Amino acid sequence: MSARRWRLAEAPEEVCARLRAELGVSALLARLLANRRIAEPAQAAAFLGARLADHLRSPMLFRDMGRAADRLTRALAAGERVGIYGDYDVDGVSGSALLLRFLRELGAEPLLYIPHRLRDGYGLNAGGVRQLAEAGARVMITVDCGAVSHREIGLAQSLGMDVIVCDHHQVSGTPLPAYAVINPIEADAGFPFSGLCGTGVAFYLAMGVRMRLREQGGPVPDLRRYLDLVALGTIADLVPVVEENRVLVKYGLRELGTSLHPGIAALKRVSGVAQLSTGAVGFRLAPRLNAGGRLDDAMRSVTLLTTGDVDLAERLAVGLDEENRARQTIEREMLDEAITKVDSAGGVTGRRSIVLASPVFHPGVVGIVASRLVERYYRPTVLIAAEEGGVGRGSGRSIAGLNLYEALAACRDCLERFGGHRMAAGLSIKLDRVTEFAERLEAEVAARTQPEDFIPQLVIDAELPLRAVDGSCFADLDRLEPYGMGNPEPVFLTRAVRVRDRRIVGETHLKLLLEHDGRCLPAIGFGMADVPVAAGDRLDVLFTLMRSEWDGNEYAELRLRDLRASQ
Repeated sequence: MSARRWRLAEAPEEVCARLRAELGVSALLARLLANRRIAEPAQAAAFLGARLADHLRSPMLFRDMGRAADRLTRALAAGERVGIYGDYDVDGVSGSALLLRFLRELGAEPLLYIPHRLRDGYGLNAGGVRQLAEAGARVMITVDCGAVSHREIGLAQSLGMDVIVCDHHQVSGTPLPAYAVINPIEADAGFPFSGLCGTGVAFYLAMGVRMRLREQGGPVPDLRRYLDLVALGTIADLVPVVEENRVLVKYGLRELGTSLHPGIAALKRVSGVAQLSTGAVGFRLAPRLNAGGRLDDAMRSVTLLTTGDVDLAERLAVGLDEENRARQTIEREMLDEAITKVDSAGGVTGRRSIVLASPVFHPGVVGIVASRLVERYYRPTVLIAAEEGGVGRGSGRSIAGLNLYEALAACRDCLERFGGHRMAAGLSIKLDRVTEFAERLEAEVAARTQPEDFIPQLVIDAELPLRAVDGSCFADLDRLEPYGMGNPEPVFLTRAVRVRDRRIVGETHLKLLLEHDGRCLPAIGFGMADVPVAAGDRLDVLFTLMRSEWDGNEYAELRLRDLRASQ
């Protein structure tokens, strides 16, 4: 039934034994920690007990942080205008909102520029830089952009603005002509953890400024109030939820859950979110914040996250919810178009990549649809929205076995611009070069991969008999949260379960009652209605565990990830 590879993680037994002995944890939790390459007891203790006070490194480890913090404190003291230039996705919006709220609390009134996805495209543009300069900005802070914008940063400096770059994207080999650069991915950044998102970098800049203000004896804001925004940006941007990010997301989810900020409250209400988790943020809150920037203007999302006006927040949240529904309709139509193009060309047999261009593709939605095609075909995919003037804007998504940024860099002479990272990237291209680019990318992917890279792999944390699913098992799983990239929700294997009952719910979901060694548990496979399973079958099943509720009673349920006939 399954076309995916199953691989049981092989945690070293000596590591598991040491963790059990020194931390007093269960055999299951020790194995889950070891599977996440957490081998030392001190490292595991820090992971399980992540605390703000103890496990955030100093912002001054960044090479340019002292310089950036000094410049901003001088600007605040002198009443100089500060401009913020943010990206239009959730990470850029959240980071921009964070700096707006932070600087306002310090008595400033920052200027803000968020580019329009359709008119301006990704990254810094000369028009936006000039707009901030003409409005009187003497310092410009970039958020989630700027890492490769040499020309625009040079323009800003020539217009009398000192530029502080807060970014986390791949950099070129040429140093930026900026006043200060805070980017953890730079080889000489000085900060030991390279996984911060743009909002995380902006938060560290706020930490650096707060540290300088405290040294000067002035009042300092409570930065915990901004952790809701850090959680939004970190989860939405799919960076690893480990080290600093684990601490920030853990406490940020708490802040999101209790926040009385009008925009956060309105966003949770229209999203139908009561219980905060990384899943609720990633699949409910973030898409609505993204909707404004995908189809129109991301400034509304920043306003939502910064306004104190309850009525305005409600109107903005409702509007973003409506735009998200419109985005879903566009996404479905684009996905159907893309699947038709792929299948009519013979599918992906013999192909290692997908490149499609069409005038019906929406430039704000190509990234989402590229992700859907990767899920369906498991090939690196680039979708290009063909626009007037013979230029297309595209977005790419990759598979685990390919660094997409490096593959695009090898094709850079076909492209007008590109940027991104290992798993996702954006680009612009002249439409008359799309065919050449598709051939070049196919050759690069072929040279950089092996045949097995195109078979999706599911990593199994442990074999787990159904009788072991109890309260202590869930307590161990609770200690691992929050989940995310770098700390995935544990996947378990149970062999030779018997299907006691099978039915379809919600038209597309498979509902099973499974029996193993005298214990029965319900299981649900979302979107798996077509899987050929019948009562009486013997299966090996992969699943995650979840708590479900019916009629006021809580019970354990398996969320199916994959299944196959038992051998």
